[in-house]
Amino acid sequence: MKYSHRLSDAVHILVYLEILGSNSSSAIADSVNSNPSLIRRLIARMVKAGILDRSGQRGEINIRLTRPAGKVNLLQIYQAVEDHQQFIDVDQEVNRLEPLGRSMPAVLSGEYDRVQTAAEQEMAKISLESIVDQVKGKIED
Repeated sequence: MKYSHRLSDAVHILVYLEILGSNSSSAIADSVNSNPSLIRRLIARMVKAGILDRSGQRGEINIRLTRPAGKVNLLQIYQAVEDHQQFIDVDQEVNRLEPLGRSMPAVLSGEYDRVQTAAEQEMAKISLESIVDQVKGKIED
């Protein structure tokens, strides 16, 4: 299974902007250990979602949060950058001629929906500000 790092990278970008304030996609990419084009794509998604505001001309671009970090949560960031919103997928390629195979997708879908709801509720409780504060604490250690 391939895991997406978009959420981690997007949070890294936002924390970077909050702590260091740089608008250089190259500098941010260096910190994320990624490439500037990925950083620009993630920033564009967060601009589209209303998390970031981008202004200025080429070479003089200013990127900043549209609201205080305490008003941005992990769920909002996740929804802005991830294409696939489900955490767990149900295998639909089962033998539908067999009773157990026919029953599993429906049963698991209900259970996985509960997991999804619980995870989203927890993510909504985690503010960007709390992550920024934790990172600042680690930097100072």
